[in-house]
Amino acid sequence: MNRLALGLALSSSLFATYAHAETQAEIATAENEEGKSLMFAGNFKGASDKFRSAAVRAREAKYYFNLCTSLYQQGLFGEALTACATGDDLSPEPKLKEKIQKTQEKIRSDAAMQHIDLAPTGAGGAAGQTSQDAQPNGQLPQNSGGAPVSQPQSAVGHPTQNLTAVVKPEQSYVWTLGIDLFAGGGRIGQSGAFGQASGGFRLKGDYMVSPAAKFGLQGYFQVTHFGQGNMDALTTTSNTLDVLDIGLAAYKHICAKSLCLTPLAGIEYSLMSPANQNDGAGSQVFNYAAAGARVEVALSYAFGNHLEHVISAELGANFYTAVFSQPQDGTSAANYGLDTGGGAGYLGLGYTYRFNTPFGSAQFMSLE
Repeated sequence: MNRLALGLALSSSLFATYAHAETQAEIATAENEEGKSLMFAGNFKGASDKFRSAAVRAREAKYYFNLCTSLYQQGLFGEALTACATGDDLSPEPKLKEKIQKTQEKIRSDAAMQHIDLAPTGAGGAAGQTSQDAQPNGQLPQNSGGAPVSQPQSAVGHPTQNLTAVVKPEQSYVWTLGIDLFAGGGRIGQSGAFGQASGGFRLKGDYMVSPAAKFGLQGYFQVTHFGQGNMDALTTTSNTLDVLDIGLAAYKHICAKSLCLTPLAGIEYSLMSPANQNDGAGSQVFNYAAAGARVEVALSYAFGNHLEHVISAELGANFYTAVFSQPQDGTSAANYGLDTGGGAGYLGLGYTYRFNTPFGSAQFMSLE
């Protein structure tokens, strides 16, 4: 009977210990989630308290990493680095280890720029306490005479980036890369010198100068091909024409949710190459130069978690002056019909990908 009672007591004790451990882990998980919510709300001190408590209850690398991040946002670079180091010592999985190391590099970089001492303060983040938390009653340690012991404090820095800032799904970005395909028609040079049908592609990059006004600049280069003309009076054969435009344009988005209407206007430096104009190796050359302008209006639709993907339909036109530069020892622009300006309209389809880096607008790091 005594053995049965002893066995039941041991079983109850083991079950209670297991249940207690499981409860502590569950509490730590809940506190970690509360801490993340506080981080996203901008309450970094409250988040640090939650992460620190979770780390005390369950000594896991992810809690120390989150604590490291929240301490950094408070400007406590020394304590943040200590917390990250503690997490790194707990054998995190490779992905988390990489995030820890990336955050450590960011902390050291900011601290160096701001001349912040990275020496740990008190127990720091590694032990789950700051110097203010070293005593159970929240008071600073005291010497034998009862006077508080002075604790070294490092300077508070200024975080240069919100490491966990979430980019809201809105028509906002820093820069983009994209490509357009277009086709249309018009005339360049004297009538009949080149064909009227045209088509080509454009590689472009946007930079949002004023996110509030949705105003930006676009740099681009585009290649347009004009078909063969039918004016033999100028040359012995009809010619096709390729035009390479290097341009800079200004634009403004007028947006409603995922849709934007974007008017654009820009100037171009245009290099022209009539057919059969080759170098010694047979490669096409662009020996004739003109000035150009581009106007366009585009209707775009953005999609993705952060509206980072954009497809667009475009209506626009390119206008050109007469050629003002030509090879001195080659066929004159007049003989190719390029002594007269012109223009061509187009319809286009495009794809653009938006970026929010490297200027700090995008999420630097996700919490665990």
